[in-house]
Amino acid sequence: MSAMEVANGFSISGLLDASAQTANRFPVKEIPLDDISEHPGNVAYSMDEEGIARLAESIERDGLTDLPLVRRLQGGGFQMISGHRRMAAFRLLAQRGPSYSKLPCRVIADISDEQALVLLHTANFFTRALTVTERAAATKALGIQVEQMRATDPTVAGMRTEDVKARIVEEMTGRKVSGKTIKREEALADKVAKLIPEWREVADSGELSAKAIDALERSGETTQRSAFDKWAESPRTKAATTELVASMTASEPAADKRLVSAEKALRRFVANLPKNSSAADSEAIDRIAELARQAANAVSGFTDAHGAR
Repeated sequence: MSAMEVANGFSISGLLDASAQTANRFPVKEIPLDDISEHPGNVAYSMDEEGIARLAESIERDGLTDLPLVRRLQGGGFQMISGHRRMAAFRLLAQRGPSYSKLPCRVIADISDEQALVLLHTANFFTRALTVTERAAATKALGIQVEQMRATDPTVAGMRTEDVKARIVEEMTGRKVSGKTIKREEALADKVAKLIPEWREVADSGELSAKAIDALERSGETTQRSAFDKWAESPRTKAATTELVASMTASEPAADKRLVSAEKALRRFVANLPKNSSAADSEAIDRIAELARQAANAVSGFTDAHGAR
């Protein structure tokens, strides 16, 4: 199934417009909150309580300005596709009064699990701003769809994975995003994941430059904490934060370039695991693990001896 076939009739831009055709194909229905289940794929996105509370206040004041998207399940009930935060806000409001016990939703019928998953991860590109981590989670999750397309769609033969993902996003949302941007954001999110929690929060708030994230990711936990404590003393611009991080991480020696290259190669392998790993792959991984153990022991012994002198 091609990206266009997946998108046909189910694009986010099409589902969210107000045309009569859309209203007929995807009717609006007030659904009891208890009849709507969350999509398991939504765990990649923030459901922070403070943000939900603010959204609830906005809905109470201004009403529900954007309708959530749900799909009708064959076994009965509905599953949320786009609108988990709005549903959480309604649940919060429902505790105050019964008028919020039902959620107006646009209903999609006869949609497959595959289409629902693609819609879930592309919808947020259209409906709200995402953090670096969330954008990367969305595009990484499209990896399964990419592999399915490779098996059935000859038009993606030879295309890089990130370019296929970009094509899916564009066809589903009508918004252009380059494969290069997707690859860069996924790599940046991998680095953010290796930061201490305090810096991860700052990165996801958009206050850390890519240069600062890169410098912190190469630093140990102690250096990261020292830099964060210094940063937290007073508010700084993103540029000033980058300078601070650079000054506090510059003195920390970088890892041997050969080790850095080996780590990157392993990360690429893990990020794109083959469908059917061979016995040779398993044996190679065992050899790498043994070499890593030997290298760790050698470096540890050198460090101990060097420190004793």
